[in-house]
Amino acid sequence: MTSSGADALLEAYALITGPRQTAYSHPADDYARTAAIFKAITGIELTTQQAILFMVAVKLSRLAHNLNQGNLHRDSLVDAAGYLGCMAMVDKRAHADD
Repeated sequence: MTSSGADALLEAYALITGPRQTAYSHPADDYARTAAIFKAITGIELTTQQAILFMVAVKLSRLAHNLNQGNLHRDSLVDAAGYLGCMAMVDKRAHADD
């Protein structure tokens, strides 16, 4: 399948607003839990946005590894876009009363 690029973004959108949000709750709640677990393990406090950026970093690392091997791993690409979408959702919730 030839990709226009937008199809990966649409797939990410469908995931973060559909099954994954249903399974894990709103990203603000999900990544607040992630940050709390990270702090319990490491003693390092992350904001919700930093927890999401950490997940983006994981996907960028995987994409870099795959690109070095001459491949573009679509799943990591979609997930990275999805995490950035989650960050936008967290920001929107945080500023809902503005």
